[in-house]
Amino acid sequence: MIERVLDWRNRRAWLNALPRYASQVLTPPIRQHIETTRPECWSDDFRWLPNQEEVLPAFSEKLWSYYTHAKAFHGCRPESLATYFEEGLRGQEPDRILQTFRRLYADVPTSALNKAIRLMGERRGDERGSIWLSTDDHQMIRDHGHYIISGSEYLLALAANIHVEDTWEDDYRLRLRDVGIPTILEVDIPVDLIPARERLAGARVILSHWGQRRARRLLGSSSSPGYRLSCNLPPSSIKAHYHPGRVKDFHTPFGLYINKQLKCDMCA
Repeated sequence: MIERVLDWRNRRAWLNALPRYASQVLTPPIRQHIETTRPECWSDDFRWLPNQEEVLPAFSEKLWSYYTHAKAFHGCRPESLATYFEEGLRGQEPDRILQTFRRLYADVPTSALNKAIRLMGERRGDERGSIWLSTDDHQMIRDHGHYIISGSEYLLALAANIHVEDTWEDDYRLRLRDVGIPTILEVDIPVDLIPARERLAGARVILSHWGQRRARRLLGSSSSPGYRLSCNLPPSSIKAHYHPGRVKDFHTPFGLYINKQLKCDMCA
């Protein structure tokens, strides 16, 4: 079976591939309409697309039948990368995160840790088993670097909720920067593991860019979509990893995190 990987960073490639699978959906009358009226082809408002209720889902079906995988990136700060290559990328496991939380903050009063956990109680059910991935590693470094700098967002939120009475108010989030190594995992996700809502969101972005070029009316570059999965990914899905040296930092006044750990035991 031929593997085709949708890489959002290579816009020219996925735009050039579109006629191979979507010509029967994006018919000559549709193309002519867009070229003649030259609408603003936004990805969140498809009134510019004739018969959008039928065309959009049909296009999404063609798109994800053509590609077999979607390339994505996961920011993390693991204590050991070996577990990823042995167990794969696992969905959020609150119980395991809470064990880590109590271990890393064992010197903090138990009452303060329990209060932080209670404050996070409502969040546990909604996000359990989920994995978040970005489709552009450079955008993640620029806009969502906290995953790389501090690791698990759940763990980061727990640390932010620690408040100890009668002491100077420490920022306990910063302790997470002393554990593990900032890492970006490159992952190829099998298409059948991507939820339908995520596939449709990706189709909207591609169709928007196609429409803008047909209309000869570019609207500027939009953010690449992300994926939220509700399943584990096997080790075979992890294709590469690296440790970025500089990451945008929104949690300190410096604004830039410098990572000096550019190699790990799993680096080639």
